[in-house]
Amino acid sequence: MTRFRYGHATHPNWRMATELALAQVEGRINQPGWAKDANLGVVYLSAEYAPHTRDIVALLEERTGVRDWAGTCGHAIVSTGVEYDSEPAIAIMLLDLPDDSFSVFSGATPPPAAGERTHSGAVAAQAALIHADPATPDLAELVGDMAGKVGGGMMFGGSASGRAEPLVQVANQVLSGGLSGVVFSSEVDLRMRVTQGCRPLAGEHVISACQSNLIRTLDGRPALDVLLADLGVSEAARASRDGETLLRALPAERVRNGLLVGLADGDAPPRGPRPGFGDYVVRNLVGIDPHNRLLAVAAVPQEGDRAVFCTRDAQAARADLMRICTELREELETDSLEIRGAIYVSCVARGRALFGSGSVEVGLLQAQLGEFPLVGFFANGEIADHRLYGYTGVLALFTGPAAVDA
Repeated sequence: MTRFRYGHATHPNWRMATELALAQVEGRINQPGWAKDANLGVVYLSAEYAPHTRDIVALLEERTGVRDWAGTCGHAIVSTGVEYDSEPAIAIMLLDLPDDSFSVFSGATPPPAAGERTHSGAVAAQAALIHADPATPDLAELVGDMAGKVGGGMMFGGSASGRAEPLVQVANQVLSGGLSGVVFSSEVDLRMRVTQGCRPLAGEHVISACQSNLIRTLDGRPALDVLLADLGVSEAARASRDGETLLRALPAERVRNGLLVGLADGDAPPRGPRPGFGDYVVRNLVGIDPHNRLLAVAAVPQEGDRAVFCTRDAQAARADLMRICTELREELETDSLEIRGAIYVSCVARGRALFGSGSVEVGLLQAQLGEFPLVGFFANGEIADHRLYGYTGVLALFTGPAAVDA
C-alpha cells in the first residue's frame, strides 16, 4: 500500500512557499512507496496567506492535476514532525482514494443524503473531514446535525483560526462561513482518536440542578462547595462568602493554567478509562458566586449530565497523546494495517502555549507511530464525532493493508 504524497514550507511570499511545498510533492512521485496518482487534495495555510487563497488553489490544481480540494486557514500549520506557529506556512497532501469514494461539500454543494450508496454499493457518507467558521451561529448544533448525516458517525476537523478577515475555507472553491469539507464512503479506511490536555482534579459528579450556563448543585450539594472540596481547600476557607478570601485559598499550583470543567451526557456510558478523557467536552469555568454557591461555565449544561473539574497540564497532555498513539499502534498491528496519511487538528491553546516549545505534539506522534505523511492546523475549536471540542487534539489516520514480506 502506497503512502500519500505531501509537502510543507514556510516563506514570506505565498507563491514561493507553495512552490517549495509542491517541489516536495513532485519529488516523491517516482520514489518507491509513494502513490503516483491522486484524486483529492487537502491544503492548510497560515492566515497570512488567506488573501491569496484563490491563487494558491489555482496553482495547486494546475501543477498537480487534482481538481478536488478541501482545506482552511489556521493560526499555526503542522506537518510531519514540524509546527509552524510564528511564521507563514502551507501544508498540502495528495490523497489517492478509490473512485467515487469521497465528495467535497459546502453550503453550495450539499453532502450525500443519509443512507445513499455509491456506484460500488458502499455507504456514501461513512466519515467526514469538517472545516468550519468559528463565528457561525449555533456552530455546535450544526456539527451535531452534520453528524446525523454521516452513517458511521466519524467526523474530524476543526474551526479556522488566525488573524484573517474572512477566515477562508476551501471546498472546490474559496468560501467563508458555515461548514465545508469532505465526506468519505465506507471504502475509505479511517481510524480516529481524541486527546485532551487536562488533568482531572478528582472524580466525576452529576449535575443535579442548573439554569442556563449556571451550575447550582452537583450530587445534590452546592456546586461551589464541591469545586472547593475537589481543589483541597480547607473546610474553614470553604465556608467563606467573600470572593477574595476564596480566591486566595485556591491552590496556586493547581489553577495556574486555569480551571475547567469536563461535561458529558449523563445517558452516555463513559468511554475513557478515567475522568477527563474520551467522552468529556472541556469548557472554561468563567465565574463563581460566593453567596449563592453557584458556578458559571462556558456551556449550557443539562441536569443529569456528568461533570469533572480539571486543569490544563502539559504532563497530562503528553501522557494522553501517548495513550492514543499506543491504542492506534496496537489497532494497526492487530488489523495488519499501515498509515497512508494523516490529519491532525490541535487547539490554539495547546502547542507552544501548553508545552512551552513548538512541534511537541507532531514530534511525539512521529516518535510513537513512525514517520508518516501528516498535515494539519491549529483550530479555534476541534471537531470529533458529533461534538465541537476545546483544548483537544484530533488525529485521523487514513490506513490500508500492510505490505506482506516476501
